[in-house]
Amino acid sequence: MPFHTRNYTDRRKGRSWVRIYLWAVAISAVAYFGFNLARDIFGGEEAKVRKFIMQGKSRIEKKDIIGLSDMVSADYRDKYGNDKMTLVYGAKSFLAYYKDIFVNIEKADISLNGPKDGAEAEVTALIIGKTKDGKSDTIMEGLEGEKDKFRLKLKKEKDGWKLLELEFLQPLNIMGERVG
Repeated sequence: MPFHTRNYTDRRKGRSWVRIYLWAVAISAVAYFGFNLARDIFGGEEAKVRKFIMQGKSRIEKKDIIGLSDMVSADYRDKYGNDKMTLVYGAKSFLAYYKDIFVNIEKADISLNGPKDGAEAEVTALIIGKTKDGKSDTIMEGLEGEKDKFRLKLKKEKDGWKLLELEFLQPLNIMGERVG
């Protein structure tokens, strides 16, 4: 086989492997997104509650107080004497206290109540915040954090799951104050 013909054949083989690789990547991506969509649609209420919790985590990290207030039911009441307005005000103060917030959900045990219009979730989360009054921007300066356990009582309303009650299962420090 002449040299120039052999070189052309090698390039064709190389292109065919690239095509196979690109097709494999495309099929994998479609399968991944299809699986996640099917899990959200057919995963039931427990998957929707888990998604609600992760959405709350994301909104805390983004400091989205309006989005967080939309997640709270108008019927919210807790054993600490808070209603929806005082909870939202407390969340606003909490978010304003920290420059950056990171939340890692370590565990979320979800149980559905009755005819699937209520749910409880026991959540263990590591919450780390960087205070605004830190003297420098070094990574460790002004960091506060602790692992906490919460019980969330949720209610399914016409526009999705809403927070009905929040309970601290162990005492925790928020903005330097002991709560729970």
